Amino acid sequence: MEGKKILFFGIGFFQRGLLGEISKTRRCIAVDTDRAALKNFRSEIDNLETFEGEASSIVTWRKINKEDVSHIVSSIQDKDVVMEICRIAREIYFLDIPIIILWYQDEYGKDFEVFNAKVLNPLSISVEVVKSLIDKNYSKPSNIGLGLGEIVEVSILRRSHIVERKMQYLNPSRWKVAIAYREGKLIIPDGEFKLQIGDRAILIGEPKVIENIVNILMKGSPEFPLQYGQTFDVLADRLTAYDTGEIIEFYNKTRSRKFFWHDVEENKLSPIDEIGKLSNAGATDGGTLKNYRSAAYLKDSGLVAFSCKDKFSIFNHRMRYFFKKATMPFLISRGHFPYSEIIVSLNGKIPDRLLEIGSELASLFNTFYRLVYVLPPGALKTSHDEQELKIRHDLIRDFENLTRTKINFSLLEGNPVRETLNIINGRKDILLVLAADSKEPISLMNPHVSYLLAAKSGVSALVLPDEES
Repeated sequence: MEGKKILFFGIGFFQRGLLGEISKTRRCIAVDTDRAALKNFRSEIDNLETFEGEASSIVTWRKINKEDVSHIVSSIQDKDVVMEICRIAREIYFLDIPIIILWYQDEYGKDFEVFNAKVLNPLSISVEVVKSLIDKNYSKPSNIGLGLGEIVEVSILRRSHIVERKMQYLNPSRWKVAIAYREGKLIIPDGEFKLQIGDRAILIGEPKVIENIVNILMKGSPEFPLQYGQTFDVLADRLTAYDTGEIIEFYNKTRSRKFFWHDVEENKLSPIDEIGKLSNAGATDGGTLKNYRSAAYLKDSGLVAFSCKDKFSIFNHRMRYFFKKATMPFLISRGHFPYSEIIVSLNGKIPDRLLEIGSELASLFNTFYRLVYVLPPGALKTSHDEQELKIRHDLIRDFENLTRTKINFSLLEGNPVRETLNIINGRKDILLVLAADSKEPISLMNPHVSYLLAAKSGVSALVLPDEES
């Protein structure tokens, strides 16, 4: 065994187990007043050096080769003795080495910190770990960092938009995956790394943000739109009474932390009555935006909502811009609420997130949801179409196994816009969940499925940003 020795003062029950483990890789010194206990302990551990004596006595300290000691560990529960250990180490022998105090009481613990000693309560650490694992299946370390929840270890138990996505696309600014464990192996994540179900991950970041991410990664209550940001933002310039009512209900049902309304500088005629209703519901003035394009880049926005006529032209500039540029979900409000059903179109490029968010919204709004996927008819199907169908079948099967629920899935053939509109069948009280598919061109010659569904359906639509966004 190489390296300097670990000096232990006191060999109580916990200390014996600790010393037994550490002595497997490091040389150790044990100091105690119980001669018989030292003798028995020495017979159990090879290469253990022992000294009988008082830990607070200079006579005892003179027997020890201090230059061969790298750490001091004390489990003695007498405050005066422990203070003297620290004083002798720091002020008499000027030892600039770590001192670790195992202290089982709340009282006096901070007094030892004046000697730059690290104080640990093994009992409270064990209680916190066990409680966290029982209540939430994740643990917060209490002996590193600030202990405020900025560092947590979590097991990945459910599929979400965070799982199976490259870190470079997530690009989180207020939290990071520091370390992951998979099948007994340690992984240092890079931009190509993807979390998988069954992984254990060490997350670091702002405590409130980490708490939201943990809830997403484990089975638990829906968190939409906190996966994307904290605020619910409303463009107030074209609101009608119907839209305002739907938007307020949407805010009340989802988990946004803050509620803002925004004027738009180029269209200052915002309806006073509707702004009053938003304010009464808890919304505050989020400031005037230069134009609607600015809303696509609002900081920490989890959702942007705005009014739209029942149907709009495919040349609607506002809609086209949000489909191409928005980095957060956006709600196209048609003023129809409550929802009798949520229809999720899987004809987008992010079927995993469409499925996850659709399921969350159904739970939040206490309604049903249905997945719809439309394939080309007959001989027009290609091997790529078959592969895309398999991906969606696998996602649905995995999600059903994870949530122990049966998902309503409609698999159709034909034109994806026409077939999905046939399912809606003129009903207004439906929320349509779509993918932005920002790389797909929007033009008469290049039909964009999600955009055309939002344009022609006449129902409210929630559009999710894609991977590139």
